[in-house]
Amino acid sequence: MNCGQLVRNAVGAAAIAGLVGLSGPAAWAQDATPTADDALVPRPVHIHSGTCDELGDVVAPLADLTAPEGDRVGQRRADLAETSSTSVPLTLDAILGADHAINVHLSSEEIGTYIACGNIGGVLDANGALVIGLSEDSNSGYTGIAYLAPGADGASTDVSVFIAQTQGGGRDRADDAAPEATPVGG
Repeated sequence: MNCGQLVRNAVGAAAIAGLVGLSGPAAWAQDATPTADDALVPRPVHIHSGTCDELGDVVAPLADLTAPEGDRVGQRRADLAETSSTSVPLTLDAILGADHAINVHLSSEEIGTYIACGNIGGVLDANGALVIGLSEDSNSGYTGIAYLAPGADGASTDVSVFIAQTQGGGRDRADDAAPEATPVGG
């Protein structure tokens, strides 16, 4: 694993942890359209022209988001994140030169159901990379981030996408119940 990939993985993990942590117990009590079992299905994700409010054509397909496989380690209440890493044949300058968005679909079978989306823009870091937020769509309960970095070849962009279910996804609630949500003002 090269240094850039290690940094992308660390940035993504830290951002997912922050997004999930900020949702809090009140969000866990809400109903989500997708379920934890949906994480077993690869999720298509694309760079589209336009904005999340008005998605245009697919400009670059990204590798499907997938959940990790294998035995759980560490804390039982840890939220699982789905990940995707792709090198696209467009420079980051070209992507930023027009309106683009990253859109996540529920599954290939339900391609018309969007679960998270983020407009591509923001502040470049010292290495010329960009981190964007992916907001929940369709009351899915999923949020995340995408990390876009100039490719080493100077002609591509490395795109890593991370999503997690903010409403307690990935948790076995049968043996490990979440705290009760307190109504606002109550």
